Amino acid sequence: MSTTTTAKLHKFVLFAPDAKDSGRSAVQKQHREAMAPFVQSGVVKVAGMTITPESIEYEDATVKPFGSCIIYEAESIDVVRKMVESDIYYTSGVWDREKLVLVPFLPVTSFP
Repeated sequence: MSTTTTAKLHKFVLFAPDAKDSGRSAVQKQHREAMAPFVQSGVVKVAGMTITPESIEYEDATVKPFGSCIIYEAESIDVVRKMVESDIYYTSGVWDREKLVLVPFLPVTSFP
């Protein structure tokens, strides 16, 4: 009889505001391509761009990026931190590293 031990997975939320004049659009395609395997494998549960309030408050407003919000599921915060720090948004300065927040997350509602 074989016994397999699977690591307990935890959820982590990343809030990563953009740096001023970040150049998000220049590397957005590369960011999405690099994120695709994490989404497909289930490591990334939810991901998206945060936008400024006026982007939704006014009908004629242009969507203005504010940053990113990503929920990961992994063994540890260190695993997620390595993923974040290798992301092109991090390495190219799109995200404001000084304001980036990565914390464990315990959802109380059903989760995708």
